[in-house]
Amino acid sequence: MNEMIYIGKTVSTFGIKGELKVISDFEKCVKAYKVGNKVLINNVEHVISGVRYHKNYILLEIDNLKNINDILKYVGFNIYIKRLDLHLEENEFLYKDLIDSDVIDDDGSNLGKIIEVKQGTNLLIKVKNSKKFYIPYVDEYIIKFDLNNKKLYTKNAKDLIL
Repeated sequence: MNEMIYIGKTVSTFGIKGELKVISDFEKCVKAYKVGNKVLINNVEHVISGVRYHKNYILLEIDNLKNINDILKYVGFNIYIKRLDLHLEENEFLYKDLIDSDVIDDDGSNLGKIIEVKQGTNLLIKVKNSKKFYIPYVDEYIIKFDLNNKKLYTKNAKDLIL
């Protein structure tokens, strides 16, 4: 699985010391934005040489560039990372992995397929069968997610179908 994952976008520079201001809502920022990780900006691979957080932004230093003039050409581009470089644990997954998974209730019935995942206070999973409905990704409804078989096992989720 050498797929490229979108992790953010460079929106401007920060200061004069060569930092890129990045906006990101990626759920695994701590794993993605680490010194030494390789990222792709404008189809060119770069090594992260510095990371710090400021307000709602990630301030990123790449390739040990220390001058604003050296990084101006990277503003306005999406940032990607190889999935393998995230070093996900065995049972760890990304929210996008849930898309197109079957939802199986505790009685074995198939409730439909996941068509969307929304981030907020809680993660909401939109399921489509003959109707569309949401399941909050909380212990009250979720048993486990089987990434290899693309199945989300739930309990009490039938109660959410209107």
